[in-house]
Amino acid sequence: MKKMTEKKEKKERTVQDVFDDRRENDNRIEDIEEELECLKEELKNRKKLQPGFKKELKKLKIDLLKEKKLEWVECDLNEWREYVEDNARDDHGDDPVKYYIYRYDGSIRQQGFYKGEFKLDFKDDEHFREYFNDYFYYGYPNYQDVNHPNADGSECYLAFGGGGASVTSFEWE
Repeated sequence: MKKMTEKKEKKERTVQDVFDDRRENDNRIEDIEEELECLKEELKNRKKLQPGFKKELKKLKIDLLKEKKLEWVECDLNEWREYVEDNARDDHGDDPVKYYIYRYDGSIRQQGFYKGEFKLDFKDDEHFREYFNDYFYYGYPNYQDVNHPNADGSECYLAFGGGGASVTSFEWE
């Protein structure tokens, strides 16, 4: 008996209910179509931004070796000493050319100096310090999106951070 009562209590749909539901559905369709048009326009505008980002990145990326602001000179300590003795004077006094020994996995991979290092302006010097390890590990700065959600550090970062790679430097006194 209870089941019959429950069925009777449930209100039957009316013509007005269908009108209301149809109107609500039509309004939602209209809203979605409007949202889609807005999204299509936004997508088109965002795609137009892509080449600008590429151009800006190209302009902002610095590679001191490619730009010929630095030149790597592979040499031993005696050749470096000769260079320093022959070129130690400029308009500003002594040329503080540093000698570098780059070791990776326990063996020497490079030894020499960067000609032009002491002539770098503030911006380029700052860049060189920031990408110093990259210049040895890769031979160029390896730009990474460190804020990317899946970023986990470059091979260079891991090699230097784990102790597998190191650079020792000397200055002429």
